[in-house]
Amino acid sequence: MSKKTSKMIGVFTSKPKTQKYVEIIEGYVSSLGDCKKEIKAQASFSVDRKFLWLWAYERTSDGTLYMTVCLDKQLDNPNFHYVAQVSPNRWNHHVVVKSEEMARSNWLQQLVKEGFEFAKKY
Repeated sequence: MSKKTSKMIGVFTSKPKTQKYVEIIEGYVSSLGDCKKEIKAQASFSVDRKFLWLWAYERTSDGTLYMTVCLDKQLDNPNFHYVAQVSPNRWNHHVVVKSEEMARSNWLQQLVKEGFEFAKKY
């Protein structure tokens, strides 16, 4: 049996619940327009710049998806895990998705849409 580590993963096939959340979010991203997806340690999405990152950890149980959306402003929402200013006019909004309901939520779609629009500006 393989030992699970704290390594980040950007491919979610070994975690079916998490994969479902990713598919829901990816479907919404695709509906916004042309976007590039890149998979390394995380799955990232970009238009003219990266705006969305999705990942899990090998050791984290199925059904937990971590995501970050980069914006040019700080938003406040009780559903955010935390928000961090990473440079002038750059705010990372961190969310932990733990349900299909959350993956489909209007507030999450709005956050992703704002990230997509921000990424088109540059």
